Amino acid sequence: MEMNTRDSAEEAMRIVRAAEGEGAMLRLIGGFAIRFHCHGPHSIHLRAYHDIDLFGLRKESKKIFSVFDKLGYSPNVRYNTIYGETRLQFIEQHSGKHVDVFLDKFRMQHTLDFRKRLRLDNLTIPITDLLLTKLQNVKLAAKDVKDIVAILEDHEIGHIDDREVLNANYMAELCSSDWGLYKTITDNLSKIIKFIQEETFDARDKKELTGKLETIHESLKTKNKRIRWKLRSLIGDRIKWYEDVETGDWEV
Repeated sequence: MEMNTRDSAEEAMRIVRAAEGEGAMLRLIGGFAIRFHCHGPHSIHLRAYHDIDLFGLRKESKKIFSVFDKLGYSPNVRYNTIYGETRLQFIEQHSGKHVDVFLDKFRMQHTLDFRKRLRLDNLTIPITDLLLTKLQNVKLAAKDVKDIVAILEDHEIGHIDDREVLNANYMAELCSSDWGLYKTITDNLSKIIKFIQEETFDARDKKELTGKLETIHESLKTKNKRIRWKLRSLIGDRIKWYEDVETGDWEV
């Protein structure tokens, strides 16, 4: 038996609130998290998400185990033994549904550290970080592009952390010391602009979405770069600038 989308949404909120009661922070991550922030015409595909993926702190692992135990989940012992330093998995006893919990850092093609960001939203990781988890994909999937468009449609570009604002300064700061992340994100911004121009968006949507992407790109480009970034840029793409991730490692 599988939870439907509405049940999954209720269950996700139940888990996050239960964690608060245990003195732990859990926040939604991935496509399912995006659906809590996006409600425009381009976000209709988000209703299809069922998986619950969460982000938490490694130092709170014991509390996280306690939360899921009280909610009727069993730990995936083998999985947690292998990956427990960076990721945990729990199984709902009645439905067999898996819930993944990422710990401390988001490690995919690039590594993003969310430990100091979790208090900026009370249900999901911040919307800016949700956007970054999509933009850091070296090989953008169709669903990633759709998620990015949905986020851009419903959120303005700003320069401070706010629950429903995309913080261009924060993105530029991260990219100013990491040439690899900068390359992947700027490459993807260009790809998405091209996608929007070629697809059947109406003229107003094309102008608005493209403008937001260009604003982000300009912020990343004009930000003063660190010495580390400059040194790595001299090597360029002659050496791989991202980590390989096996297909299926993060299906959200």
